[in-house]
Amino acid sequence: MSSSIRMPALIIWLVLVWALLWGDFSLANLLAGAIVAVLVVAIARPTGVNWFQRTSIHPISALVFVTYFLFQLLRSNLIVAWEIITPGSRLNRAIIAVPMHVATDGLITLVGNAVTLTPGTLTVDVREADPDAGTPPILYVHVLQVGDVDSARASVLKLERLATKAFGTRAQMEAVEAAATEEIQS
Repeated sequence: MSSSIRMPALIIWLVLVWALLWGDFSLANLLAGAIVAVLVVAIARPTGVNWFQRTSIHPISALVFVTYFLFQLLRSNLIVAWEIITPGSRLNRAIIAVPMHVATDGLITLVGNAVTLTPGTLTVDVREADPDAGTPPILYVHVLQVGDVDSARASVLKLERLATKAFGTRAQMEAVEAAATEEIQS
């Protein structure tokens, strides 16, 4: 898609989302949506969010990712709730570094947000990949209840693997699967 088509397509998409969220396709609501869409695009552009980023969506894998995420959300809610209602603190907090296998901003943001939305975990920092030094992007995650650092790291990497299968390209999926296989063999 050429750049001259992308911006109007983005604005039209945002106006449609606006109208769908309001449930009103009146001329006044569409005009208000257009104003909001233009403002959003104008404000987001300086932050590097411009045009469209190529994304793949695999519906069944996306459903698996959402199901896994919802299960983790429920599980962590129960763990945090139990910690709150029981006397005494048995917290074993830690900040762990999780080297990621994909370097796209979208997938790293998705994984980081999924980690942050899960009670008891918080993405503290993201270090960008350094191609010159050969270092991958690293997610720093604060975990409230760490039993084993390797299992906590594996949980974040599983989120990355599922997110990549759901929204990544074939090359990204192959890279994540190869890294997972290599880690299992180590």
